[in-house]
Amino acid sequence: VSNIAYEAEKVVHGTPSGVDNTISSIGGFIAFRRSEGWLRIESKADFELVVGDTKIERSTKELVAKVRSLRESFPDVINPIIHAIGHISIEAAKALREGDIESVGRLMDVNHGALWALGVSHEALDRLVYAAKKAGALGAKLTGAGGGGCMIALCRPGTAEAVARAIREAGGWPM
Repeated sequence: VSNIAYEAEKVVHGTPSGVDNTISSIGGFIAFRRSEGWLRIESKADFELVVGDTKIERSTKELVAKVRSLRESFPDVINPIIHAIGHISIEAAKALREGDIESVGRLMDVNHGALWALGVSHEALDRLVYAAKKAGALGAKLTGAGGGGCMIALCRPGTAEAVARAIREAGGWPM
């Protein structure tokens, strides 16, 4: 199923990472690197997630090309940002294993800033991220390719409804 979904993603996205089809087919938490595959991450952390959809359509292909062009133009600046994003993922996996959702939240915020620096955020995404944070989310970031689409907010148990309400009031569609 994962391989078939990956082939479909190639038609739509051009050069997908493989993470979407993998996580969708196995579930849970994973660490994923295209060159190495995936590793399950066990976590006893107690939290809730809220996804906020901007309802803004975008092209993953175009956003990937935009980052590629930026990287080609300024490799000494962009490569360290991309490298840092990899380290953010490693640290977040460690924090998840330890049940440290506060650190996961802070790392999500840093990740969103790095993705913004790469030019893949969007005003609507930023609005939803800031609304979620103001409503009590521990962390929030764009998800997927950016440029519109969705963001995700990490919440302490019992706070997701307030975060979802804030996302709705900021113009998003919370799930």
